[in-house]
Amino acid sequence: MGGGAREVDSIEIPLVHVKQHLSWDCGISAVMMVLSEKDRTYMKENLDEVSSQEGFDKSTWTIDLAYLLQKFGISHLYATITLGVNPGYSEEDFYLRVLKKDAQRINDRFSAADLNNVKVEKRSVKMDEILDHLSCSNPAIVLVNANLLYCDTCTCHTKKCLMQVLGYCNSSFAYQGHYIVLCGFNKTEGKILYRNPSVFNKVCTIPYDSFEVARKSFGTDEDVLFVFLHS
Repeated sequence: MGGGAREVDSIEIPLVHVKQHLSWDCGISAVMMVLSEKDRTYMKENLDEVSSQEGFDKSTWTIDLAYLLQKFGISHLYATITLGVNPGYSEEDFYLRVLKKDAQRINDRFSAADLNNVKVEKRSVKMDEILDHLSCSNPAIVLVNANLLYCDTCTCHTKKCLMQVLGYCNSSFAYQGHYIVLCGFNKTEGKILYRNPSVFNKVCTIPYDSFEVARKSFGTDEDVLFVFLHS
């Protein structure tokens, strides 16, 4: 990936913020943030049709987002430590409601990824690779545990507030899957910049170490979607 992050002290990638409107569409909203205005408008106006075509049925997995990026011609790389559905999630409350419905569909999408030019690699991603990617003005979509996500420049971003925004205020799940869009970093302060689909137009910040805990929490499979808007 090169040494871009070592040459750039800070960067903020300009993105159009897209707020989620439902409890399940944070991933789709994240994808919309990296689309062209034309494709973003198309997605907003045809969400039901696209969801039906892609088979989402009110739950999206990272592989679904990778297929969406490919659908709109966005170069990408999906890194994950699990190809397919992790069998261990059958014990996780968050996944109980969707595993039976989605498992076969998701495993099939992984199996057909190569044929559909969806780039997937089974591996863990180091923080340096994320920073190098961002330093080239390329955003990334990351799956995190919402219970562990916060913004240290937003007074509203307490766990309780975030859970209410996401519609989980009465939930006691240990894991809450949520997608955010990384849009930069500040090396001096040691912070990641990101856009959160669950809040209004704002660039949020979180320290590197806290971000690492949130994205590597059990349930995320350490999913990172590198989006290449610039070569």
